[in-house]
Amino acid sequence: MVSAVDLSQVSVQLGSVRALDEVSVTFEEGIRAGVVGPNGAGKTTLANVVCGYYHPITGRIAIHGTDVTRLAPARIAQLGVGRSLQSVGRVQGITALQFLTLGLETRWPVGLAHTVLGTPAGRRTERWARATATSLLEEMDLARYGPVPLEDCPYGVRKYVDVLRTLVGRARVVLLDEPTSGLSDEERSEMHYLLARWTSESPTTLLLIDHDVGFVRGLCSRSVALDAGKLVAAGPTDEVLADPRVIRSFTG
Repeated sequence: MVSAVDLSQVSVQLGSVRALDEVSVTFEEGIRAGVVGPNGAGKTTLANVVCGYYHPITGRIAIHGTDVTRLAPARIAQLGVGRSLQSVGRVQGITALQFLTLGLETRWPVGLAHTVLGTPAGRRTERWARATATSLLEEMDLARYGPVPLEDCPYGVRKYVDVLRTLVGRARVVLLDEPTSGLSDEERSEMHYLLARWTSESPTTLLLIDHDVGFVRGLCSRSVALDAGKLVAAGPTDEVLADPRVIRSFTG
């Protein structure tokens, strides 16, 4: 069986810091897996190297059997990898609807050049993308925020729209980086419902980075734990979170 994501002896160097240190881990297709660990553990670095934002100094990364170790982020996205942002605070000058529409780019029936040149096919694609994004906002009871600049939306709405942007492209592998950070308990419950529903209706492989271990436990059947760039534990979520090495990494 071909794994969805496979990292073999992957190391990433960021300046003087070994952000990932010979990490080997496999995520099977269709699984919901948590990625946990304290600040500085290497969780976001793992997401960045899978997406091609960082390239490892050693090791190999494969997506559904395809070696992506040296591929650019755009090419990896075309292979069906979607990624949310840890913070959307720097995204400005674009409405919530426009931001959500960006997630549909990998599903556009014509190339970007048609849109840039304003061809009939490009205009049809724009109308389709806008209608699809609008329908999704209506379904999620967020339609009133569609025309609002993203930076002016409530924080929880911004997080929610960013996750929707990641999911709407129907990526086969979805990496979510701290989707519950800064959310209220009610917003966390809504996020849990969205992710559980979406992944149950599709063969998506979900890699969830989150400090809220309760959220991870409630959503992910398996997890991996990192600390100081090293893989500490991997397996069923309850076993990983109960591992003494993992507990020590959180408590110091």
